[in-house]
Amino acid sequence: MTVSTRPTTEVRVADTCEEEDKAPGWFHWVTRISVVLGVIALIITIVVVGPQTITNHLRTIGLWFVVLIAMEAAGTCCDATAVYLMTRGVGAPTWRRIIVAQFAGRAVNTVTPAANLGEALKVSLLSRHCSTQRVLAAIMYTALTAFTISLVLVAIGTGLTAALFDVPRPAAITLGIAAGLCAMIAAGIYILVRRGMLSTLANLGARLHIVSKKRRANWRKRLDDLDARLSGKVGAQHRAGAAALILTSQLLQKAITFVAILAAGFHLTPGQLIAVMSAGVVIGWISTIVPMGIGISEGGNVALFSLIGAPLSLGVALALARRVNQCVFAGFGFAILAGDKVASKVHGHLTGKQTRRRTTSRTLPVQA
Repeated sequence: MTVSTRPTTEVRVADTCEEEDKAPGWFHWVTRISVVLGVIALIITIVVVGPQTITNHLRTIGLWFVVLIAMEAAGTCCDATAVYLMTRGVGAPTWRRIIVAQFAGRAVNTVTPAANLGEALKVSLLSRHCSTQRVLAAIMYTALTAFTISLVLVAIGTGLTAALFDVPRPAAITLGIAAGLCAMIAAGIYILVRRGMLSTLANLGARLHIVSKKRRANWRKRLDDLDARLSGKVGAQHRAGAAALILTSQLLQKAITFVAILAAGFHLTPGQLIAVMSAGVVIGWISTIVPMGIGISEGGNVALFSLIGAPLSLGVALALARRVNQCVFAGFGFAILAGDKVASKVHGHLTGKQTRRRTTSRTLPVQA
């Protein structure tokens, strides 16, 4: 007698779907609050920067602006596709959903302090139909990999800046220390992820009595699952492709700085360009403590450009260009999210009407 194995397979798939928990209902409020705060922050930023300043800058750079926005969009699509690859499996979100979430999340990150609220928005948008653990791991992997790659590039560029320029000895020592710290942090993140970063940090928190032992025990299963996904022990089929896309996104970010310099009508030597693309990233990180880095970006760029002998006006122009591009790109991201919501509602309405028509036609009595 032959016994079919198909029912067993279906049960296993169903079990997998059940085990991978979906987002709780309050995640919808995370989405709404994140979007509202992001839109408010964008309006405030536009008022502070000045609508006339933004339009004057766009008029000055002309068609270069289209190139810059296209490069920003391409980098965002690379990151979104990396998340898409890392979420493959039963009930995974579609590429369209991830693209929308990535653009919306980046829009929120751009205009809010610390640039982290957008990550919560991505998780809340993508976890409605998929495992929260899988989505969270994919977004964390993308962010950690991007940060690690950026640290490595900064370490190389900062070291070259200290070697290529005749900077004062204290500045050279500072740059050398910064390069070493960036390299050490990048290596530390890699080792922590391979060994189980979240579990290690939770254990440390328990030992320091920051986290209670009971809470640590409750978190154990979830953190172990996230660590397995981050380290590649689970779902590692598309890991190399995702890493390549994240690297491409980071290189595009560096290319955006180069194009912005050309659009401003300046030319830098290769050494100066390396300095701007490496040390300038650190200034960008520091400037995230306030929306758009208002004030910090200009001051940091002036200090950096005076150190490498580049025109100070270019430093201010780059800070302004970055801010204007971010304002427009943030608006673009919110528009994509709004358009997707409207399209989904229209599609749902039309689909519902078609379903009701089919149901009605089947139940109508047949006349003789």
